[in-house]
Amino acid sequence: MPASVTATVTVEHAFDAPPRDVWVALSDPGTVGDALPGCASLSSAQKTRPRCSLSRLLAADPATREARCVAEGERYDATLAARVRDAEAALDGTVAVTERDYPRLAVESEAHADEAAVAAAVSLTVADAEDGCRVTLSARADVSGVLAAHGRRPVEAAAARCANAFFEAVEARLAAVGGPESERAVKDPDWRA
Repeated sequence: MPASVTATVTVEHAFDAPPRDVWVALSDPGTVGDALPGCASLSSAQKTRPRCSLSRLLAADPATREARCVAEGERYDATLAARVRDAEAALDGTVAVTERDYPRLAVESEAHADEAAVAAAVSLTVADAEDGCRVTLSARADVSGVLAAHGRRPVEAAAARCANAFFEAVEARLAAVGGPESERAVKDPDWRA
């Protein structure tokens, strides 16, 4: 069994939402933290952001949206659970935003546990498409310990499942924008839809 593997994955997802709305959702740490499978926490290492709904964020003026979204150079502390086949690890680490210039967002992350470690570089690119947009995620990760025990292909399959689940969760949040709960979130500052 290998002690470490290098995995690469590319996943595309079509969204039935305007590209700029998808861009904001993918740049909002609250939405990302809630939608990312296994993410227990994602918090800025530099500044505290008030949490609000994606609906309220999309309804805000451009300056407010930019202030709430991630910025190039920011770092985040993260806690997440990872699973590859029967191997699991609870990882603590950091995520650094290395690029955020529409239509591309890139991050680098390092996470460790006693039994595993992951170092990854991930980029997201938003492209116009008929009836919405298409987002392409490209990732390269060096994985070691129990998460690498089954080899490169299971690691890549697990990463692709995680990316697809993330995109589906973001899409569900975007689809809810404009509904009754969304309207309440925009009007009531204490409501978090």
